[in-house]
Formats: sequence, structure tokens, C-alpha cells
Amino acid sequence: MMFKKIYPFSAIVGQEDLKLALLLNAVNPKIGGLLIRGEKGTAKSTAVRALAALLPEIRVVAGCPCFCDPDDQDQDRMCERCRKKESAHKIQYQKVRVVTLPLNATEDRVAGGIDFSLAVKKGKRSVLPGLLADANRSILYVDEVNLLDDHIVDIILDSAASGENRIERE
Repeated sequence: MMFKKIYPFSAIVGQEDLKLALLLNAVNPKIGGLLIRGEKGTAKSTAVRALAALLPEIRVVAGCPCFCDPDDQDQDRMCERCRKKESAHKIQYQKVRVVTLPLNATEDRVAGGIDFSLAVKKGKRSVLPGLLADANRSILYVDEVNLLDDHIVDIILDSAASGENRIERE
């Protein structure tokens, strides 16, 4: 298994406002995110990845593709799979991750869509979660957001503002 070396957060020199903003978002995720802007080579990506190494493990529903919180009493904040499950959820611990959004990401890859492989092989309809589900309760890192298609940015902002990602298809 190969491990990436992550530059330590405490070793980043300068960028005090950036580090403070990242730490505030880590302490209180209800802040809703952070837009980091700066010149090339100013440790923006390094700071985000370094912060993730400091964050704790969180309790998640075992096997849930959306990393739902088993302690959340509000069923509306759980994915459909976890809402339908009648028995007690099995718990596992998951490290908070940095999920990077590629510049060429499609709407289906970001929001999720139909699992065509399962549909063709078994004739069953199933939703394939997207990157927003992968980043649920973690960090979604978008580098060069200005290069993304507007409708992809809209999906991300709508999801962040509303706290939900609704997939609707024909």
C-alpha cells in the first residue's frame, strides 16, 4: 500500500488568514465552506490537504455510500438507503477525507445518476452516488473552480446551500 506524504499543517508558514478560516470550518462545519483565492504557489491546496490529516474519524453507517451519520435524529438528512433500513445501523469509523473534484467531471459524476452497469446486467434500477455523496461529512476540494462548467458549479452550490443533493431523472 502506498501512502502519500502530506505536508504538516503546522509547518505552513504565513497564510494565517487561510489557516484560521480552515480551522474555523473544521470546528464548525455549519459555516458552510470556504472559497480560497490566491496566487499560484501560495500553499492553498497544501493547506487543505494538511488540514484533513488533522481531522478526526467520524462515526458513519457501515457500508453507506453517502457516509450518513448514525446519530442523526433527522431522517431527512440521511440517504434513501439508510432511511429505509428498519434495523439498527451498524457503525464504523471513517477518517474525514479530501475528495477532489476533477475539472472534467460530468453532472452524473458530481451529483450521481443511474447505475447503468447494474441495469444492464440485472435489469434493476439503482442510483450510483456521485462525488457529492463521497464528500458528505468530509471536504470537497475544487481546484480552479473558474474552469468548471457553470451548471456543475450550480449543482455544488445548491447542494451546499440546501444541505441535500436530489437526483431526478426522466
